[in-house]
Amino acid sequence: MTPPPGEGTPSSPSGSARQREFSGPTQKPDSEKSFWEKVPPVQPFPRAGNFFNAPSGQGFYTLFDFVRDRELSNRPKNPYLQWGQNANPSFNLDFRFLDDPDNTQFDLFDPLKRVHVGDNWLFSTGGEVRDRYATIQNPTLYNKKPQAGADDTFNLFRTRVYGDLWYRDQFRFFVEFITADSSHQAIPAASTDVEQNDFLNLFVELKLLTLDDHGVYARIGRQELLFGSQRLVSPSDWSNTRRTFQGVRASWHNDTIEEDAFVVNPVVPDPGRISSIDDKQVFAGNWFKYRFNKDSSIDLYYLYLDNTNPGVAKGRYGATGAYDVNTVGSRLVGEQNQFLWDFEGAVQFGGWANQSIFAGFGVAGLGYYFKDVPTTPTLWAYYDYASGDPNPNKTNVHRTFGTLFPFGHSYFAGLDAIGRQNINDLHLEYAMFPAKWVRATLGYHVLSLDSAKDALYNTSGGVVRQDPTGRAGKDVGEAISTTVQFHLDNHQIFFVGYSHLFGGRFIKQTAVTPGAAKDLDALWVQYTFKW
Repeated sequence: MTPPPGEGTPSSPSGSARQREFSGPTQKPDSEKSFWEKVPPVQPFPRAGNFFNAPSGQGFYTLFDFVRDRELSNRPKNPYLQWGQNANPSFNLDFRFLDDPDNTQFDLFDPLKRVHVGDNWLFSTGGEVRDRYATIQNPTLYNKKPQAGADDTFNLFRTRVYGDLWYRDQFRFFVEFITADSSHQAIPAASTDVEQNDFLNLFVELKLLTLDDHGVYARIGRQELLFGSQRLVSPSDWSNTRRTFQGVRASWHNDTIEEDAFVVNPVVPDPGRISSIDDKQVFAGNWFKYRFNKDSSIDLYYLYLDNTNPGVAKGRYGATGAYDVNTVGSRLVGEQNQFLWDFEGAVQFGGWANQSIFAGFGVAGLGYYFKDVPTTPTLWAYYDYASGDPNPNKTNVHRTFGTLFPFGHSYFAGLDAIGRQNINDLHLEYAMFPAKWVRATLGYHVLSLDSAKDALYNTSGGVVRQDPTGRAGKDVGEAISTTVQFHLDNHQIFFVGYSHLFGGRFIKQTAVTPGAAKDLDALWVQYTFKW
């Protein structure tokens, strides 16, 4: 099998990479493959927004290879994905190339993968250790008295370990543990920062039938969900705990089509014990992908979220209640002749307390990949829009787009205080490779509210600031974001990220105190080891 020419993960506010599907150790027709060549039924990692093409060809692909003067003829196989914040679930890691008798790529941890127990059983294990140092000024665009704790310097640490057991291609049992902790935080740790000895994934997977030589599978239990650009559904890898769900998912994939349907409840992280579901939230959907070719595809999706938690929605004239929201959308993404494109949009309808819902979001991005230029740069121009409400809580219609379960940090300059609700973001994104093992990105964003009377929302949909009169205007500000990532070897990544929001009129005019008018400034330094 030839290695994939590029890899894809949302990584930072200013860029992401892509990965094409590992097709298995042979190129035989599916009907002639053994069942082990179809295990696991890997879902290719989808391109995120601001994707780019990593360099290929002869060269040094890790720092350690460079130090040892060990040039490779092409990019090595790397199921972990090489670049960015790796949201790819552990159950999608593809080590099938290890079964290839002609495989020439060997690693210290290979004996932990695809261990054949007799003729019918297969076992794999692995995990991750991640440590992040952060120093952030005004991390939540803090706007309350007293001001103590508005700035923060802290450390986030997590460990994940998984075990994956298959009986032929008929039955699977997958379990993954996670421990996440925070230290030295001045601001109280968020619910997504701490989780002690919990299950991230715990499911069984059953092959129900074979359709066109590909299995139809049902996955039952606790599981992560990841679809499309991750603007709406993602494990949210930047969070220290990662997001997970519990329920049922049915899947059928071939080389052209991916079809997934699910009904789940969100899992609410509990720092002190095994987390349980929020049974007052039901999340269901159908996600369909069609590939025109290896570089271009279209997604069509329907998502439904019903939330009956008391007072979760505030409606007309202060009435509170539940909400149910339907999201219907599509995404067209691809490339040709070094031109790149990424278009996505969705509309929402349903009920919000005593109002109806009509809202939407849209994204338009055009880019170019300078394939033959030194450092192989990629340049994108994007416009992101998510609707706000011109008269919040005063009409029969709720018009603020609901963000659902996104990878929030990957967009809007990596500023977690800004989410995909009531927002406009005109931005440029640039990525380059000073060396094949180093990636640098830079982003510039002009941010404004869609409606001056509606709020500025964070990545989880919480209100950050609001001027109900609209006098503070729409100008949120300008932001810059930059990252540098070093690929130490196939298991280790060192990452440095920086983001800064130059607060606009809205931020300054809504400040309760002078301290609350400070810019948001954030520096992250992160080390990740996977095995």
